[in-house]
Amino acid sequence: EIIVNIINWCNNMDFLRQTEVIQWNDGEYRTITENSVDDEYTYLFIDYLPPRKFSTYPKDLEDFAIGYCLGEGLIKDYSDIESIKLDGTNVLVSTKLTHNPEEDFEQEGIVQERKGNCEHACVCRLLEYQGVNSDNAGGIRSELKTIEPNTSDLKIDATQIIKDIEHLTDEAKIWQKTAGVHVAQLKFKDNIIIREDVSRHVAVDKVIGAASREGYDFSKCYISYSGRMPADMLIKVIRVGIPIIISNASPASSGIEVAHAGNITMVGFVRDNRFTIFTAPERVNLEK
Repeated sequence: EIIVNIINWCNNMDFLRQTEVIQWNDGEYRTITENSVDDEYTYLFIDYLPPRKFSTYPKDLEDFAIGYCLGEGLIKDYSDIESIKLDGTNVLVSTKLTHNPEEDFEQEGIVQERKGNCEHACVCRLLEYQGVNSDNAGGIRSELKTIEPNTSDLKIDATQIIKDIEHLTDEAKIWQKTAGVHVAQLKFKDNIIIREDVSRHVAVDKVIGAASREGYDFSKCYISYSGRMPADMLIKVIRVGIPIIISNASPASSGIEVAHAGNITMVGFVRDNRFTIFTAPERVNLEK
């Protein structure tokens, strides 16, 4: 029997709001109380880069920051982070690496403003630019110049895929109360990490960040989550070295192409007792 170590905050129902609403059902209506999730803007400040703006469920923001930095290629390992400080929903990350505004401005074709010996873009320019890296766009580093195929020999049973999605649904406490969030689950041996967020990207960032803090070997991990699988989602798992991604939703064609190039096993449409393997099927034991 699998011993499940669920690193899960779902029993803490902060940031939930109750609203009186009118429910109509087959010609009859009544007033009920409905739960909704409070989504708030989170600003991620990494070294001297322009701030990144996200709509999040503002829990486990440190895990999110770590996972985002890993998935965007800003760090190679958790040890590259010097400090993370929270100021409300603002997250300030300091790394051992050198990141400055030129990285982002050059990629976007934006000329940096300088005054005297100032080495950083002026404050007014940063504020104008602050929304560029929303999670909806996957960040400006949403393309990989080169893709190294994943060589992990991790293998899972077909029946386990069904169980993983069932477990994902059972443990999605915020989703059960609001139907307003995505949930991601990372499995490493007998350990499971679960996080929820209004953004599917941020939910995945959170489990990656939490796993990095625990020192998990990403080549032996896999992710199950609720949400589509476009290219920017696959790029996250390629960068950190996770070989398998599973979803109850569909892939995008861009995601399939990236998964092929990166030799990532992509499993979608996990519903009832069926699923579809789109790429690298050798990691799934299809025998009963």
